[in-house]
Amino acid sequence: MGGPTWTVKLGRRNSATASETDANDNLPSFTDDLKELISLFSRKGLETEDLVALSGAHTIGQAQCFTFRDRIHNEDNIDSSFASTRQRSCPTSGSNTNLAPLDKVTPNSFDKATSRTWFN
Repeated sequence: MGGPTWTVKLGRRNSATASETDANDNLPSFTDDLKELISLFSRKGLETEDLVALSGAHTIGQAQCFTFRDRIHNEDNIDSSFASTRQRSCPTSGSNTNLAPLDKVTPNSFDKATSRTWFN
């Protein structure tokens, strides 16, 4: 896929248990806006630059329809061409499990195309 590579040691434990409550309280939601994301990262001692870096790591992947349906059909601050593309694969009702690539330009490449589309 291209992009950077690094060796990751196996066997590390972040926790002995998993907690849905902790995850819901400490991880961003797909419904969070930029202000909420910056605030969440700040509370964890992270900077806006960290948010940008983590977001850039999402150049590969897909999102299910239910995570973006409301925005593409109800908000006017989204590029109309992008919204139209997403609306075709995600109608106003049903099709919750339809998938759309996070990066519409090069969805299978680890590159800078995602961040370029954020600013166009």
